[in-house]
Parts: sequence; C-alpha cells; structure tokens
Amino acid sequence: METALEIVEVPTYVSDDEMDTKAEEAVIKENHWSYHYTNTTAAGKKKFFRCNKVKARGKQCDAGIYLLFDSTNDKVVLFRTTSNHTHDSIQEKPSRIPNEVKKIIQELFELKLKLKAIIEVLHERGVTLPSISQLNNFFRTIKNTKLSPTSISLGEIEQWCLESSQSIPESNDTPFVASYQIIYDDDNENDDVDDDDTSTNCFNIKKIHADATYKLMWQGFPVLIVGTTDLDRRFHSLGMAVCSNEATQDFRFLFRGLQEGVQKLNLEEINPEFLISDGADAIQSLQTAQNERIFIKASNLFVKKWLKKQPRFIEYFQNEWLTTHNEWYEGVGHFTPSTNNALEATNNVIKKENTLRERLLLSRFKVLAFEIVEKWSKSYERGLKQYSDKQTISLELWTSGYQWVKSNKSILSTECDNLVIPTLVEKEKCRKVEISKGKNVEIKIDKSRM
Repeated sequence: METALEIVEVPTYVSDDEMDTKAEEAVIKENHWSYHYTNTTAAGKKKFFRCNKVKARGKQCDAGIYLLFDSTNDKVVLFRTTSNHTHDSIQEKPSRIPNEVKKIIQELFELKLKLKAIIEVLHERGVTLPSISQLNNFFRTIKNTKLSPTSISLGEIEQWCLESSQSIPESNDTPFVASYQIIYDDDNENDDVDDDDTSTNCFNIKKIHADATYKLMWQGFPVLIVGTTDLDRRFHSLGMAVCSNEATQDFRFLFRGLQEGVQKLNLEEINPEFLISDGADAIQSLQTAQNERIFIKASNLFVKKWLKKQPRFIEYFQNEWLTTHNEWYEGVGHFTPSTNNALEATNNVIKKENTLRERLLLSRFKVLAFEIVEKWSKSYERGLKQYSDKQTISLELWTSGYQWVKSNKSILSTECDNLVIPTLVEKEKCRKVEISKGKNVEIKIDKSRM
C-alpha cells in the first residue's frame, strides 16, 4: 500500500544568474536523487526528482523531492516528502530470464508449443513468469538462432542449394537438395528448391501423389509435396519442393528432381503408372467409373453437357484425356486410392505441427523443410510407419468374408444399355432395381442353376 506524501518547506537556495544549475547541483550532491519529470504551474516551474536506488521503470520509492522555481521572484525552493525511503522493500523483477527458465522454454519450443501454451506450462510448474516482452524477445532470439535470419537473397539461396546438393549424406535420414533452379528475372523472380530423402522410402512405386499447399510462407510461394501409397493405401512422403507457381512446369520440375534424387542414391528408377491429384467435381465423377463401358458412356454425357458452354476445353479434354490418356478411371487402377486425402492430411500436419499455423519467411522455411523431411525418414526407423507391399486383411474382414461365402445368397447381374448392376438377393425372393431412364427390371432367381 502506497504511503501518503506530505510536502513541507525547507530552507531555500537563493539564486543568482545560474540559479537552475546551482539548485540542481545542490540536490545531486545528496547522492539519492535522479531527475524524473518537470511540471509548469501558476506558482512556477517544478522539477521532480526520484530516489535513484530503484529503476526508472517500475514501482518507485515513497521518498521524493522537487524544486520550485518561483514565478514571482528569483528564488528556488526545495520541497521534500516526509515519507521514509522504501526502496529496500521493493522487489524488482530480474532484467534477464534465469538460465534454468530459459532451458525450460527452449525445451517447450522444441515441442512446437506456442507462447501462450508455454506460459501455461510455466505457471503449472510453479516457475516465476518472465514478462511478456522478455518472452517475446527470447522467442525472437531462439528463432534467429534455429531458423537463420529473416532476410535472404537469391544469391544466398543458390549458394545454400549448391552446398546442400554437392554430396550425398552418409545418414539415410539426412535430407539433401536433389535439384534446384534459380531464375534471375526482375519481372518474375522464381526460386525452386527440392528436398528429397528417398533412401528409405523408395519402393516399387506405381502410384504417385502430388499436390501444392499454401499459407506456409510469407512470400506466398506454394510448397509441392510428392509421395506414394502402398497396398494398404497409406501415404508415404518422398520429398517436397518450393516453387514460384503451381503450373505444369513446376510439377515437371518436381518429378524431374525426384528422379535425379533416385539416381544420386543409385536406386532403381521410378516408373509410376498412376498419378493422383486434385480435380473438379465433374472430373471426379468420371474418375469413379468402375469399367470401360461406364467410363465411355459417362464421358459422352460429359462432353454433351459442356460442349456448347466450353467448346475449347472440350476439344482439349477429348484429345488429351479421352483419346491420348484415357486410362484414369477407377476401374483401371486397382488398390489405388480414389482421393488425395492422405496427401491433404500431410499438408495439414505440416501446418499444425511444424509451422504452428504461421507463415514463415523463405529463409527460415528452408531450414524447417529439412527438419520435416528428416522426420519423415526417421518415422520408418522408429517403426512408426511401414510400407506394405501386400494388402493387409484384418481378422474382421476375414470373418465377414467367410460368413458371406457360407451364406445362402447369390450375386446376379442384368444388363441395360451397357450398364451392369450387381445385385445381392436371397433364394426364393425377387426384388426390383431402379434403372436409368425410369425403367424397372425385375430380377428373378433361376433355382435350377443353384
């Protein structure tokens, strides 16, 4: 509780031509006071002095004085409080964070905790909390040390790529730059970095997943992720690239860099049969076709629907994706995931666990990218992930399959306008199945064939 201040008049210092200087010198000779602030009043100018045994910022000592330079004459009057000095009882916060607390904060930072979460952990552990400004400054120091400075030039990026691609690391888990391309252009600056660690992830790859994710870097560059899926449809990351855009040439660079990385590791060349990527809803509907007849019929309807509205696109689509490359529907790629959800989930993990939903500068993201790829590789060494070259059939699936085989049910099919509809029926029963164009086809059981 603060002590009330009482002002009393003391013997005056009679001024001369240098009254301000001499009056202040008389105060300073007491070795207890430092200038605090000045107020101008009707009575004259008041110069306040505080106890110099405490810091200027923070709680002040109850003792204090001020000089009144009388406006009606040339006298200077010193006023002093009757309160005693209380600076010995004032507990000052340390100007620096103790080393023990710094160590705890660094450990929590390595666990990818944000500042608010770190404060909560320190509070739960009973640690004296530093000020918010101290924590922010220490956080900034950690990031500068761990993630390098905030600014970087194209020349520095190129030098970093060159150094990271000259030799293959001895450790299977250490990432390296497989390929890079720096384009110096005042109108359109591009920088491409490809970080691959395929030494433990290179299997008999037949399916390639590729997608771009944003909101990772402050400059807005997309990050391209490439990987594959096994027969259990689990996603396995192979590498990432930072590109200027999400265009065809950028994905071409990504795939070329992946092949170059495999060659540097003296591994078998990757010859994928399927590419899984994002597509529009209408394209996805075509992709779900289970056989060639359904795909052809659906494609004809698709062309008929969009021919008048988008003639140029339909011309391109027919030539490129219905004639030249027409084996991209569901029925062609068995054991191939229907969606790119596994890769999208990987993108979400990067944002949630690695960047903490913050947009990093390119100079810092390149450091974090190496950490991410190394973490991908070590997950196999630690047994957290495993590539399945055979489909895993669970006991539940075996049991349900056995029960279905032993059941008294048969599968019948009927054709209607090139459409095959599998139907499950029981003996001595029949049912009606709705067919396109409003037709009803009655399916009956031929008992003589059972």
